[in-house]
Amino acid sequence: MRKHRLTFWLVLIIAAVGIYTLFNFRLFSGAHQEERNVTVILKTLNVRLDFWQAVSQGAEAAAKEMGIRLSVDGPLSEDDAEGQLRLLEEAIERKPQAIVIAPIADKRMPEAFAKAREAGIQLVIINDSPDAASAPAIVTTNHGKAGRLAGEAAIEATEGHPLIAVIGDEESSAVSEERLKGLRHALAGYPESVVGTYYADNAEDRAYAIVMELLRRGEPINAIIALNEPASQGAAAVLKELNKAMEIKLIGFDSTSDEVQLLESGTMTASIVQKPFNMGYLGVKIAQKLMTGGKAEPVTYIESNVITKENMYTTENQKLLFPFINSK
Repeated sequence: MRKHRLTFWLVLIIAAVGIYTLFNFRLFSGAHQEERNVTVILKTLNVRLDFWQAVSQGAEAAAKEMGIRLSVDGPLSEDDAEGQLRLLEEAIERKPQAIVIAPIADKRMPEAFAKAREAGIQLVIINDSPDAASAPAIVTTNHGKAGRLAGEAAIEATEGHPLIAVIGDEESSAVSEERLKGLRHALAGYPESVVGTYYADNAEDRAYAIVMELLRRGEPINAIIALNEPASQGAAAVLKELNKAMEIKLIGFDSTSDEVQLLESGTMTASIVQKPFNMGYLGVKIAQKLMTGGKAEPVTYIESNVITKENMYTTENQKLLFPFINSK
């Protein structure tokens, strides 16, 4: 009887210790996990722009996978540097463990980045030129390679006789400059193939006006390379209006629903499609590595794909064109 009683009490003590240990493990691990929080600041929260929606979705997927508390913010416009700087300052005041930001070009950004790092906040830059950013880790599209792909697509579409008008966003844009470098590399064997380079200030109507004026003047172009989505849309509108899509090949960037329709209709010959979901995912994943004392590569490049009407229905490219459907 005594032996059974001792066994009973021994089992009870072991159970109590086990429960106590489990409770404290959950308590302290939960507290530790609660401290892992990341703020993501995009160029814009504009829901019309599929690119930034996909970046946000990728960040959220990484946060869920790694148990990170995530907040996503951004100004309403991609050119609202003042608004983004204010959001960055507010984030620094809240002191998250890490900030992942896609910066809008502004000379005040480096100073704000330095302030974040002085506050002990890990910083990850996404979607920017490595030459233009100052952070322990950068996650970006290989914009130089993307520019080369655009040039090669134009060469193929014009059967080796490209006469190209290039429409960029802003002359000060580091991303556009990287793409232009890659484009020049692809066209190195085709002297005088670029008729001109024009800047639409990230505005569709400005791109429309530029292309309309070029065609009105009778410029000898057989291809347009539009380095971002607004330029692609503006150029496409002119080609449709003047019924010029067959004789002037349009090479665009990005993969909005409107651009998918342009590919399907043949108005756009090809689009250089980035992988924004991957960018958001890797941005948060690298932030997690830095928060836990790990080291990250200074630059992580994400490749782009050339999407055409002929290859847009492959499984891989459908995932790029419709990330919201395929990632659910």
